[in-house]
Formats: sequence, C-alpha cells, structure tokens
Amino acid sequence: MLPSNTFFPQTLLRACALLPLCWLAACGDSSTSESAPEPAPNEPALVEYRLDSEVVNESSGLARSQRRDDVLWTLNDSGGATELYAISSSGQVLATLSIQGALLNLDWEDLASYTQDGKPYLLIGDMGDNGAFRPVLNFYRVEEPELRPGATPQALSATATIYTVAYPNGPRDAESLAVDGEENMAYVLSKRDAQPTLYRFPLASPLPLALPAIMENLGAINIPRAPADYAGNVESYNWTTAMDFDDSLRRAYVGSLVNGYFWDRAEGETWAAAFARPPRSFDLPDYSQIEAGSFARGRRDSLYISSEGTPMPLARLHP
Repeated sequence: MLPSNTFFPQTLLRACALLPLCWLAACGDSSTSESAPEPAPNEPALVEYRLDSEVVNESSGLARSQRRDDVLWTLNDSGGATELYAISSSGQVLATLSIQGALLNLDWEDLASYTQDGKPYLLIGDMGDNGAFRPVLNFYRVEEPELRPGATPQALSATATIYTVAYPNGPRDAESLAVDGEENMAYVLSKRDAQPTLYRFPLASPLPLALPAIMENLGAINIPRAPADYAGNVESYNWTTAMDFDDSLRRAYVGSLVNGYFWDRAEGETWAAAFARPPRSFDLPDYSQIEAGSFARGRRDSLYISSEGTPMPLARLHP
C-alpha cells in the first residue's frame, strides 16, 4: 500500500504511462462444473502456514496456478521488485518470475490468473492509488510459465503485454482484480468509495501506450456496511482488498480487511447483476493485513488467503 502523502514527479507519472506488467489441494478438481464440490471428509475449516522465505514481505496479490493444483503465485506491494513468486500451497518458494517490460512496481496491488483460448495467464494490477492522483494505471499480462522439475527456487523470466487504462470518472484507489477468461475481460473493484464500484476493461489487443483505454463503470456493488456496534474504523469497514472468480465463473470472492464475501451468479447473468445482490459473508483469520485471496484450483468452496508480514502468513480455508 502506497503512503497517501508520497510525492511523484510528473516525469515519473509519464514514465509509468509509457512504460506499463505441505498440503496439496488433494480434493481439487480442474473441471469447471457448475455445482460446488463437497469438501472431503475431515477436511479442516482452516489450515495455516508460513512462507519459508522472507522474499515476500508485503503480499498484496495471490492467484492460483492454472497449471498445477499445488502452486500459487504472489507479489510484493509498492516498491517491491518487478517479480512474481511461485509458492507451493504449503508455503515453499518454488520460483521467481522476472516481468520484462515492467520497469517499476509503483503500487502492485493484486494478481489474477485465468485461462483464455486454452492458454494460462497471469495479470498484474499496478493500480494502487491511495491519494487518487494517478491519471493512468498499468496492468501487465504474462503467460504462466511451466515450473521445471528439480531444485528450487528457480529463476524464470517472461515478457509482459502492457495495458494502460484510466477510470471514466477520475482517479481512485483499487486493490481488487479478477479476470473472466470467457469474456476476456478484467474486472477492478474500487476501494475507498463509500460503496465499492465495479469497473472492467477488455484484454484483447491493447491500445498504443500513449492512448489509454477507458474502463467501463458497472456501478456500485452490494456489500454490508459496518454494524452499529462496530468498534473499529467504520469508514474502512468495507474497503475491499482482494477479488477472484472461481474456475467455473459462477462465484466471486471479495475480501476486506476483516471479512470475506461470496456472490453467486446464475447462468447467463452478468457479474454486475450478481454483485447487486447481498453476499454471503464470513470471517477471515485474524492476520495483520489481509490483502490477497484466491480460490483453490477447481474449487468454489475453498480459498487461499495471504497477509502482509514476514514470514508471510498463508492459509487455506473452507468458509
């Protein structure tokens, strides 16, 4: 999370616009069945791990591998290296993926994985903007690499396709990103609005770097407000910090600093229509700052979440 009083010269802003990105899931099913698979007998509600390395100290994005049930991808927050990290589902660092074309991690805030036309992709959202001053945002897409068998951690590299986009109603902060591979659309959820607002933009051929795409405003989502007896910061109660779609593209997860939420959508329904209904809410583990979450591969009843901190907390839960 970028401090709100951080100053960036205009030259840096222009550069950002022009230089835009153990426990395996034994019951995981790589199919995209519309029905939610049942948890296995004795599958615990919560399993917790710690990353075996300090290379990730501000995990602000988490995405499941589209290739393997037991692999997740994560990244560091603002000021971190322009790298992704492959980790096992039980907390071992497996690989470092250098993102060529992304010269700056201005404020990387989320990470999404998806499959489109049979290819697995990772999309990085450089979209954090606490002070709401960034005229454009950069998103970096790479094809998810295969991890080689053998010693870890591995050093990998991939060249990014860069998407430069802007909001239709002026700059705002966002930390939540998900992709619908069937639509080939990226979805962004604002953070600091009184009600989080859903936006989207296409992942077809990007426009020239000097001509940012304008995101589509899909309207505010239906999310609970702080209860009357809430003892914390009421203003930040429903600030959203993570989003993901399951592999069936029928359930969405959104995480805040304190709660998790599920929205289910019917066949043929839009995501905006699904988000207009009240969600099912559930508690998240009591970690210092949860900013990342992903469905387990092939599951819609099982989540991985990570938190900022060293060593990085990682948990699998069945809400």
